[in-house]
Amino acid sequence: MAYPMFPLVSAPASYMPVPVDLVLRLASFTLAHPGEPGGLTADEVRHLNLPCGSYGYESEAVDAWLDELAEQLGKRQLF
Repeated sequence: MAYPMFPLVSAPASYMPVPVDLVLRLASFTLAHPGEPGGLTADEVRHLNLPCGSYGYESEAVDAWLDELAEQLGKRQLF
């Protein structure tokens, strides 16, 4: 899974960049080191509650990536 680049927008429902960037880093670790303690699970990704602000990452792009990440993590957890 490629490291996404989300568009920055000025909109009331945009995700604040720092929390999203932290999720990106943790997702990268989880995908690179499956089975290691401290990684993300599909359920955790599905239930994330990221803070919004008036300027940040486009929420639709982040939501689409999170859906893809949860699906990929779910498939890995089946094995």
